[in-house]
Amino acid sequence: MKKTILLFFISASSVLLYAQQKRDYTLFMDAARENSVLFRGELPVNYGSKTPNDWSTYFAFSTNFEQGTILFNGRLYEGIELNLNAHLDELYVKDRVGGVTRLVNRNFVDAFFLGSHHFIHYKQEPGSILISGYYEVLFMGNIKLFKKIRKVYFEEIVDRYRINKSYTLAEEFYLCKNDVWYRVGTKSDLKKIFPDQKRAIDHTVRTMGFDFSKKNRERALLGTVTYLNTL
Repeated sequence: MKKTILLFFISASSVLLYAQQKRDYTLFMDAARENSVLFRGELPVNYGSKTPNDWSTYFAFSTNFEQGTILFNGRLYEGIELNLNAHLDELYVKDRVGGVTRLVNRNFVDAFFLGSHHFIHYKQEPGSILISGYYEVLFMGNIKLFKKIRKVYFEEIVDRYRINKSYTLAEEFYLCKNDVWYRVGTKSDLKKIFPDQKRAIDHTVRTMGFDFSKKNRERALLGTVTYLNTL
């Protein structure tokens, strides 16, 4: 990857140390609040009504905002209340004082931590199969594994008077090896990328009991990629 943004995540521990040394940004936000650049964005789209629960929400994980950290325009901001709209691929920030939610200007977002989840803002490069957007970092080593979280709007006609509206989860996984990106989802995909490690992949999957079904795909990919990174 030629972009320097990924270098930030290869040394994530160093960044967190840097965050500890830059608490003046947190103090600045406490003083500035709505005047901070993070709170100058537009208001989010009004969906008209709240979705009933976390399983059908358009947010990536939960309707609740979580404490997070943003690398924004080269500066690290800590202790921010964040949430990710996975339907529109938009990052929201909430003012702790006024409670107003704002859309964070994606042009200046390099990366962020949403609770325990680690995201990068990928800016598309020529020839890449990835589109610009927010991707969760699952593994960073010589091999890198990312997940794209999307919530797809869905309507179900119950009868002539009722329509159930919800957002269904759609996940895509991407592997980066030697600066080349691949979409992955099965054991066969991994074998094509690592033709010299077919037996090792079979052995690992069989020994660890990895299941590449939709429900368990993330665990299987993460476990296999983690092993392949040691070879």
